[in-house]
Amino acid sequence: MDLNRVILIGRLASDPELKYTPSGIAVTQFRLAVNRPMSSEARQNGQEKQADFISIVAWRQSAEYAANYLGKGRLVAVEGRLQVREYVTQDGQKRRDTEVVVDNLKSLDRPKEGAESTGPRYADEGAPDSYAAPRPQPAAAPPARRPAAAAPSAAPASRYQPPAEEDEFDDPFADN
Repeated sequence: MDLNRVILIGRLASDPELKYTPSGIAVTQFRLAVNRPMSSEARQNGQEKQADFISIVAWRQSAEYAANYLGKGRLVAVEGRLQVREYVTQDGQKRRDTEVVVDNLKSLDRPKEGAESTGPRYADEGAPDSYAAPRPQPAAAPPARRPAAAAPSAAPASRYQPPAEEDEFDDPFADN
């Protein structure tokens, strides 16, 4: 049995930058600073903490959540899978990048009071604390568009609308 699961807790080393693929799918990349555990002996000797900077890639709603509600210095938990991406640079060199692809992303702190803000980035009122990405589904037809919103009514719309006329249904087990 194979298992590719990564769980990290760390601080964002930079603000996530939201981009879109040509097909309109949201994607963001950022680096997560994760402190290495130190032995008590190392702490007593005055050694500085060491951190690993790990590349994180978030797609779709996770990408939008990261870009809208997270910023540099925020403490987050990332759950995902490890991926090695190979590519060729413009000068023809082959490169490999190891990154974590997000399945679940959770903010573990609130922004500091008076933190500089650009737009809704730190507007955490009403923001979800986490976002779990939907399970991947096989490629299919593009999602159906929602119909235009109707005029507001006094009563909220129900998801289930009974048929206008009740018809007898064919029940193979019913006594006739």
